[in-house]
This record gives sequence, C-alpha cells and structure tokens, in this order.
Amino acid sequence: MKRIFCSSIALVVLFTTLLLSGCRVKSNISDKNTAGEAYDVVVIAADESWRGDLSYAICDLLEAPAPGLTRPQGYFNIVKQVAPANTSDIDRMYPNLLVISINPAVEAATYSMAKNIYARPQSVMTITAPTVESCIAFVEDSAALLREELERGERNNSNRYYAQRPAEQLMADFKSHTGLEMVIPAGFFKANTRDKELLWYLRDYPTRAQYIFAFKTDVDPTLPSDMQALSVMGAIDSKLATISSKGASGSYMRLSNEPQSLSITTDVTINGREWMELRGWWEVAGDFMGGPFVGYVNVDSQTSKALVVMFALYAPEDPQRNLLRELEHLIYTTK
Repeated sequence: MKRIFCSSIALVVLFTTLLLSGCRVKSNISDKNTAGEAYDVVVIAADESWRGDLSYAICDLLEAPAPGLTRPQGYFNIVKQVAPANTSDIDRMYPNLLVISINPAVEAATYSMAKNIYARPQSVMTITAPTVESCIAFVEDSAALLREELERGERNNSNRYYAQRPAEQLMADFKSHTGLEMVIPAGFFKANTRDKELLWYLRDYPTRAQYIFAFKTDVDPTLPSDMQALSVMGAIDSKLATISSKGASGSYMRLSNEPQSLSITTDVTINGREWMELRGWWEVAGDFMGGPFVGYVNVDSQTSKALVVMFALYAPEDPQRNLLRELEHLIYTTK
C-alpha cells in the first residue's frame, strides 16, 4: 500500500523541489493576484517524465468529466505542461500548480500542499515519487483525494471572496426560513413564488441565471437513505412546479427524467452536519430552458423534516462548471 505523507518533511521537499527546478520563491510574490481563471492548472514536470503514460494519468486526474453538467467539462483545465527550467513568471501565476518531482532518493510516492507561494489565491500541489511508474500508480490510486485537495482550495477561495461581499438582508431571511446561516452573495434578489414555503433567490444576467432554493418537507427518517432521497425529489418537483417561465403559457420547472443525469450521494458531511447530495438536470416543461442542479438534503429524525438547499444554473451558452461550483460552494458556509 502506498503511503501518503502531508507533513513538514513533505513541505521541505516541496520548497527544495521548487528551488532546484528554477521556481524561485520571491518574498513579495504572494502580494500579486493570480492569472487565468478558477480551475486552471499548470503542470510543472520534466519533459522526459511527462511523455507517455504519466501525461495520460494526469489528464485523467484533472480533466475527467465533472458530474452533473449538461455539457461535458472536466474537473479542471490543464492550461499547459512546462519543464521546470522553462517555467516562466506567468506560468507561476496560475491559481493551481501541479509539480511532478521524480526523485529516486524517496521511498514511496507522496504529495504535499502549499498556498499562495507565487500569487494569491493559489494552490501548489507537489507529487514526489521515486520513479515515473510509482508516480502513475499513486495518481491513479489517489485520484479522488488529489482532486478533493485542489477542489478545497477553489472552494475556500470562492467562499472567502463572497463572504466579503454578502447580501446581508437575504442572509437574515435565509436564516429565518431555514434556521441555518449561509453566505448569500451580493447580486442575488428574492424572487416571488406561489408557494410561501419555497425560498427562491435569483441572480440574473443577460445570457445566464443562477438560482438558490430552500424549503422544508416531510420525510420518513426510518426509510433507507436512498429512499429518503427519492421522496425528497418528489417534493422538489412539487415545489419547482410553482415556478413558470416568462412568456411561456402553462410552463413550469421540473426535474429532468433523463436517467443518466441523476446521481445521489447519501453520506456527505459538511461542517459537522450530515447531508445527502443530489446532482442532476432541471428543465422547463413547455419551454426550451434547463440546466444542471445540485441539491443538499439534511434530515432531522426528531422532527421528520428534511431541509433542502438547492442550487441551479441556466447557462445555455457559457461553460457551466465554474458557475455551478461557485453556487454549491456556499453550502460549506452553513452553520
């Protein structure tokens, strides 16, 4: 079994690797802002290591299709691969750096994380392995963990940004309605619904829109988690049916019945609270509208009530991943 070390020793290896590879740390560089966009990654790896199966393993790690989107898009974008000696100041300014260090002196493949070395906000992940083959095996075996480390960095950056720009009145309204505090970014407004129990916040743009929904519904806590999730999906459909499309008579929102669109994760822990995570697509009956959604469901076994917080996106022309991610990150601000 390959061991994973996230220790001070690993951090020393990180900085040593960067120094030896020509990635010199400047004392004032962290005051600079990152270039590129969220989820962009520059891979720093020797050309002889990168060629062949390692490049395929890293591409599978970073650019595997992200779940729940209506149009394929990877978890991350690989902007480029660059050899250490050829790494430019611009390369070092991207929000995510993945450094591959092949060092025969180490016993096993490891990884380490560092923040804001060259710019901010930035995540620098270094994978160190004795051979290219052991590096490939480590990446393949630890793909979910490594993606989560980089995703956590993006999530913290997004939530830190929006926490400085909150819609305070909507946040007070959300707490009154749900009993939970959650950051609501500036730019959202409260939309009217025909169901007073359904909370709906909307941020509207000329070519896209972001939605936040919240409500409580009855649920049988003695049912298995997957059956609870299906029960809640029926409640979501009923709530969404009270929302119609402008100018489309008889239209209403609903969850898509495309079977490949739905995924359920029943054991997500966020800030000490247990949630079920629902991913899928929504659509408007009687109109050409739709998009991806992600919903979080917390069941209170004492009250037999489920709290549903749902984030949805309408973006027929724009890439969806970043727009949906910045919404679903907000669930991690709940307390």
